[in-house]
Amino acid sequence: MRKYFLLISLLLFLYSCKDDSKNVGKITYPKDKETQHTHNSQTDLEGNIEYVGDTVEVEMRFAKQGFDKAIYYNLLVETNICNPQYSDTVTDGSSPCSSKFFKFYPYNHNRPIEDAFLLQVRAGVNKYPYRRLLIFVREKGNLVLMNGIIGYLVKRIPQENKVDDLIVAVFDDLGNDKFDRYDVLLRYKDGKYHFIEAIGDLVGEFKTKDLKERASKAIHERILEKNLIF
Repeated sequence: MRKYFLLISLLLFLYSCKDDSKNVGKITYPKDKETQHTHNSQTDLEGNIEYVGDTVEVEMRFAKQGFDKAIYYNLLVETNICNPQYSDTVTDGSSPCSSKFFKFYPYNHNRPIEDAFLLQVRAGVNKYPYRRLLIFVREKGNLVLMNGIIGYLVKRIPQENKVDDLIVAVFDDLGNDKFDRYDVLLRYKDGKYHFIEAIGDLVGEFKTKDLKERASKAIHERILEKNLIF
């Protein structure tokens, strides 16, 4: 399985390198002390840095001035992902319920935000090294974790049923300080988000039907193997 994945990755890399002028785009990210990952290295952002082939289309900065709605703080406490009693003397590895570490997005426009939301979690929260995107829904009065993604939200795509499709960037730790990232499309069905296809990786977009199909198969297998979407 691993040999097959590595072979597919090599083929994708070679294909994408055929025309760098078309497939490679650069985005300058704002200053952020959160750890980010390039294709072959891990970088702590103390200044601006350029990434190749990224597709971020949503505002990903975590607010320093606090949540703009009190409901967000209350929802954080309800998820039990943070410690409302946190102080500088806390040594249990928990994180404060702060907008510096969490960001909310809607996804189901048939329901109020307190009953269905995306929660982007900053790297390092509760000592977990990567960003996580957690998808919550309220069932029988209680918040339930519907999906989790090791990575971050790229884009929400409105649908006729008022439940957005999601493009997410999935982090894959390859070991030895090497990382990959897969941009994939998720769609809501039967009470949960499901993998539909891979759209691109750190090298660039999968532009042909054949390449997208082969890459989607290999990347989906990798995601299942590593439990990167759960």
